[in-house]
Amino acid sequence: MEIKAKRKPRSWTFGLAIWFIVSVFASLPAWGAIYVNRNWNDNSLFEMANHTQWHFAVAMICILVLDRVLRWWHQWRAPLFSRLLHAAILLTPTVYLCSVAEPWTALPLAGIAQANKPKRTLSIASWNVFIQNDQYETMKKTIESLDADVLLLIEVTPEHRKGLESLSKSYPYSLWAPRNNTQGLAILSRVPGTRSRELVIGPSQMLALETRIPAGEHIDVPISILGVHTASPNEQGRFRVRDQQLADIANWVKQSPGELIVLGDMNITPWSVAFKELLSSTRLVDSRRYRGYFATWPCGLGIVGIPIDHGLVSRGLKIIDRECGFPTIDSDHQWIRMTIDGTKVDRSPQVSLDGNGKSSKDL
Repeated sequence: MEIKAKRKPRSWTFGLAIWFIVSVFASLPAWGAIYVNRNWNDNSLFEMANHTQWHFAVAMICILVLDRVLRWWHQWRAPLFSRLLHAAILLTPTVYLCSVAEPWTALPLAGIAQANKPKRTLSIASWNVFIQNDQYETMKKTIESLDADVLLLIEVTPEHRKGLESLSKSYPYSLWAPRNNTQGLAILSRVPGTRSRELVIGPSQMLALETRIPAGEHIDVPISILGVHTASPNEQGRFRVRDQQLADIANWVKQSPGELIVLGDMNITPWSVAFKELLSSTRLVDSRRYRGYFATWPCGLGIVGIPIDHGLVSRGLKIIDRECGFPTIDSDHQWIRMTIDGTKVDRSPQVSLDGNGKSSKDL
């Protein structure tokens, strides 16, 4: 009679035990990120940490892949309870953070199905030039290389206005609203018939520039653009000011007919709660989704930075290209640029410049 050999019980190995301990410590920041996300609005430090959840999500995906490779390579065998515990330690924060940050939206999938370039396009760019940047010739070269039909400049001072005076030849339909603080803005356009004005919108009293691009050579229907620079949450409680400004932007969108674009340095990442509320309440579309990660700040970190400069568009507009790039070391922001298909816009009523500004100045 043949006697079957007893199956050897699965047991711990030294390598598996070490890897289990490493996994626990490696997952602790991700567990902390979960707590931060659920309590971000109670503390300024937590709110700042909230913007790194994309990084934690990607890191946990890498740890999961490494876990499977190590187990296969070393043929680690462990008791069932330890495998379940290990899976819970790694999978729980990974799944949660991925659901928040949606790292797959950084994949450039939207351009795969792009057809031939349309006959008419409108290129729109935004760049935070940095208030202390006095390298005007380099700034002009960067702006010229962008070759944008419409360009929003942020943190514009009276000195910038003087140093960039020659841009008026390339962009004759422009409005400058320089300030001696970081709130200065300028909207430059080379589209004939462009009209712009200053707005101070909502309870937050945020300065914004509202621009109307007429139908014509570049696009089928008029487009209203709101250029903004919301407060940076680098001081205790300032994120609440920024969130109020985002709510005021949402009100402007709701009260403005036709096709719309909200453009600028919003000092918030796409996976933050207030940003998602802005999109859900206005049905605007984030132009970066499925086109890339587009980290824009700080420049020194490159692709490891965070995307806080945004271009949000109404659903009738079709984005055919989105990019960002390094300007000079004299600015801490990268520029962003998007191209709109001028022949793929739903017909809409003419856009009014009434807005919901508490005070305004027509130019």
